Amino acid sequence: MPRDRTPSLHAALLPLRFFVGGTFLFAGVDKLLDPAFLQVAGPGSIGEQLTTYSLISPLAPLIRAVALPAPLLIGVIVAGLEIAAGLGALTGLAYRLSAVVGALLAGTFFLTASWSIRPYYLGPDLPYMVGWITLAIAGDGGRYVIGSGIERAFSLAPPPADEAVTTVDRTRRGLLQLIVLAAGSLSVAGITGMLSALGPAFGSEPVPSSPIANGSGSPSGGPGASRAPGVIATVAAVRAARSTVFTDPTTGDPAVLVALPDGSIVAFDAVCTHAGCTVNFDRLSGHLLCPCHGAIFDPAHGARVLDGPTDQPLPSLPLQIDQATGTIRLAG
Repeated sequence: MPRDRTPSLHAALLPLRFFVGGTFLFAGVDKLLDPAFLQVAGPGSIGEQLTTYSLISPLAPLIRAVALPAPLLIGVIVAGLEIAAGLGALTGLAYRLSAVVGALLAGTFFLTASWSIRPYYLGPDLPYMVGWITLAIAGDGGRYVIGSGIERAFSLAPPPADEAVTTVDRTRRGLLQLIVLAAGSLSVAGITGMLSALGPAFGSEPVPSSPIANGSGSPSGGPGASRAPGVIATVAAVRAARSTVFTDPTTGDPAVLVALPDGSIVAFDAVCTHAGCTVNFDRLSGHLLCPCHGAIFDPAHGARVLDGPTDQPLPSLPLQIDQATGTIRLAG
């Protein structure tokens, strides 16, 4: 290839730049749209994830001291920084700082969510960290950067080619880009939060639980009735919701009832056999998914592992179903 047509380093890095930037932007928005994420406890919540990380991560003392007392604040900060890093990479605003933030986030994820994955190359966060570090070292090279347009809008036109750029000019431009990036990130996060508040039309649909599983209601679903002893749900409620979460009274573990396509109902311990996170029922696929490391279990075939770092299925819980009343109890 002729020398004048050889792709530059920054052109070669564009796919990496847009991939990691777009992925982090999506990840931050997805967290804010997920009604389960910004919760102190429950399947898929930031509180549950932090509790798991406090047991398996080398950052456990820091997590217990700083993150566990304020899980919702940590969740918002993580989502906001992901949005900021993604926007910075995509727009070129405060580019190197955004890449450093992205690398620090990915490194933190590696030391928490991916730390227990063996072998290490199955974890997704380490490659993201290396990608962000590469972008931070290389810089944007002036490609697809909206900073110059913003500077002209604020009467900070670039100096003539023969005039040196002073340290003051660089500082002013960097500060302006940082302010615009922060404003853009807050706008994206605010709009996402409003869309999430509008309900499941925009946000993810949480796994519903039946009134009985929550300690209220009755086996027949009638309002105001008390729960019968030992009853964890009703057949009608589980089939209507497709799944119901409850607590195993024997072990204290979270557990899940799943209505299969053939009408039968099965139950499993909801603690992932990899690192102890609580799995969630995915209504689209009909599988049980681990939000921490991506393990997938098939409830229609004994919760066998379809994908992920574990090879152990979820423990099955035997059920006793009263055909006359439609109530469900744990057998034994």
